[in-house]
Amino acid sequence: MGHAPVTSSRQAIARTSVPQSRFRPRLTRLVPAFLALAFAAGALPAWAADADVAAALKSLQSDRPVSRTVTLRDLGFTGPVSLTSVDARRDIYLPVPADMALDQADLSLNAHYLRADGGSTTFVLSLDGYPVAARAPDQESGTFGIDLGVDGAPRKSGFVRLGVSWSSAINAEMCGDNRAIGNVVEIDPSTRFTYRYHPAGVRDLLTAWTALPSAPGVLVAGRSLGADAYDAAWRIGIALERAGKHARFVALPAVGDEVDLGGVEVPAGLSTIPAFAALSAGGTYRLADPAEVGAYLALAGGNLADLAVADASLTANVRTAFDALAAEVEASGPEAKAAFDALRSAADSLTAGPTSPDGIGIASLGGLPVIAVAPAAAGKASALFSSFWRQIATSRSLVVKAVKVPASASGSISLASLGGGARSFDVLASGDWSASFDLSALSANGGSIPATAVIDVAAAPGASASLPVVSIFLNDYLLAAKRLYADGQPERLTADIPEYALQPSNVLRVSFQRQPVSDRCRDTPQAYPVAVLPSSHITLSTSKPSADFLGVVPRLADKARLLIPTAFLADAPASLGTVVRLADAAGLSPEAATLALAEAQSNGAATSAMPDVPFLAVDVDVPVPDDRRVTVSGNQLALASAPGTPLLDIANLDRLGVIQAVSGRVPGLIYRQVGAQGPVLDAPILLSKGDIAIVSDAGKVVEIDSRDPGGSVPPENVGTGWSWSRIWDNRGEWGVPLTAVVVVLILLLFARAAFVRNRRDRG
Repeated sequence: MGHAPVTSSRQAIARTSVPQSRFRPRLTRLVPAFLALAFAAGALPAWAADADVAAALKSLQSDRPVSRTVTLRDLGFTGPVSLTSVDARRDIYLPVPADMALDQADLSLNAHYLRADGGSTTFVLSLDGYPVAARAPDQESGTFGIDLGVDGAPRKSGFVRLGVSWSSAINAEMCGDNRAIGNVVEIDPSTRFTYRYHPAGVRDLLTAWTALPSAPGVLVAGRSLGADAYDAAWRIGIALERAGKHARFVALPAVGDEVDLGGVEVPAGLSTIPAFAALSAGGTYRLADPAEVGAYLALAGGNLADLAVADASLTANVRTAFDALAAEVEASGPEAKAAFDALRSAADSLTAGPTSPDGIGIASLGGLPVIAVAPAAAGKASALFSSFWRQIATSRSLVVKAVKVPASASGSISLASLGGGARSFDVLASGDWSASFDLSALSANGGSIPATAVIDVAAAPGASASLPVVSIFLNDYLLAAKRLYADGQPERLTADIPEYALQPSNVLRVSFQRQPVSDRCRDTPQAYPVAVLPSSHITLSTSKPSADFLGVVPRLADKARLLIPTAFLADAPASLGTVVRLADAAGLSPEAATLALAEAQSNGAATSAMPDVPFLAVDVDVPVPDDRRVTVSGNQLALASAPGTPLLDIANLDRLGVIQAVSGRVPGLIYRQVGAQGPVLDAPILLSKGDIAIVSDAGKVVEIDSRDPGGSVPPENVGTGWSWSRIWDNRGEWGVPLTAVVVVLILLLFARAAFVRNRRDRG
């Protein structure tokens, strides 16, 4: 095999080679370009990750809509809302965020009806006074549902007024009796109102408060709390109870806690951050380090709680979690750091604490608003968010030095200040007006109870000669009734309030009734206006120091003391619910009451010396002199009406509690748990005319008066049945015959005088 000549190869190389003098300048220019491309190829992923993380962090603060569902059961309607009679009307107020636009607002109403009397029946539904739907059931019985959209316009009042009306008639001619007592419609408590709102619309504390759900979460620093944080938590819980909410107490997640990741979505851009990546699996997850705690708060903190007790421990724990998360985020680049700093600043009230020891402000956690309350401001929150002062909370943060709902100094209180706004409304057959009030809200000195209801009303005349009747009810007890002149002029009805009708939470109802007939057989029945006037009020008197709940509860409304064991602080979320329910039943004031801790003794029971002010003792033994009515020992409960006279003695009980009223120099209430586990008090506890109450998961199940277990003591303040004032109050009924008698007597007197004068003239 031959080889090519060397000379020819070299010649080929010489022909294809580039001279060195021309190659070196080009190489010098290309090296920086290759280096730049190589650097760019390595740095591009880092720059892209920085931008992705920043965008994902910004999405956590984006204006994501919040969904809310309110059912009639959430509003306290434990049973169906029944409408009967010829013309029955009812207004139901559905809470919404004040002065905020709603999105996708829908009402789903479920009802059941009976038509035993047949005839014509009509159901009309209205929203904010405008009729929007109607049904005319024609079967003997059945159900119907109404699903409709609700206008999303802002409501300054914070309520959507749902009006329901049921009209029933069995004949068309008004000469006969057209009452259909067997025609009934019942609105189911499952009726629900759903809507969405945008958190960006929460501009101030007023809208944040009205946007709270029916069961808001209250965030505390952990399962174990200090006395100041626990004290603030129960006061916030009372403020929510008085606003118709039921607080849930949630401990801030800590390292080692298990959390539910079912509703947590981790944006794809955060998958490069270890703390966020660890939370992307879903299910139940145990938090491994502070950075994961911070990531969980950033993702789900807004769903975790709606309010927070912003004490030093909570702010320190949140700050530690966010510091650890910041170290991981900042490694991604400057854009990610800036986005995280913005997210952190939105939660400033929680990470840095309120700007003042008396501060209340809005923080953002997980993109949702959270009301942060400093411990010193917790007691004032109840008064600040009451209907009297709420409208002034038009800032994102406030420093609350002092706030209190004005109390009456004249011995009377207007019904308008208790939420019963005076107004006129039309009545065809019957119509009601009501106002609600708590005993604890009626007196600044805590020793007054309602004594008299003074109701001023006016009614327009109707086509019928029958006069309308007005009746006053307190907690469904009939207190007084009278016929009205119905000439459009003010008329007054006064009713004494007996103690047996009082409860810690009361509803005063004024009912109007008209005869739905006209002067001619074929006239259409017409509704005529009535009004409850602004001068209506309740007069107060000092309560008698009786040894029952009604004698004790009014005295707890001012400077009272709440006694709890120190063990409650070790597992605060577990005990706070019970404490709040009992404090609400006792009428404790979140502004004026104080908290005291009782240490456990060698037998494990917490004991306290006799307080010097009215008190509520929760699982704390207080020495009550010569009192053997209630004895609790583990799972054994014994009740007695007198020494040696047992009423009850049962062992092996569980999930029960007993409340006892004690009088004497210092009145109070004592609650004791019966069994290894106490009841879950989800329903309000209403204490009335007794001194011992047993409660369970279902609420109050037994209430007795140990001084008279059989209830043989007659009610007080019962009238004799006849008086001149009663005749005068019923002058609409007696006016015509009395006037006739008076005229006849006057004529007889004139006739006799004339007869005597004539005889004298003749004589």
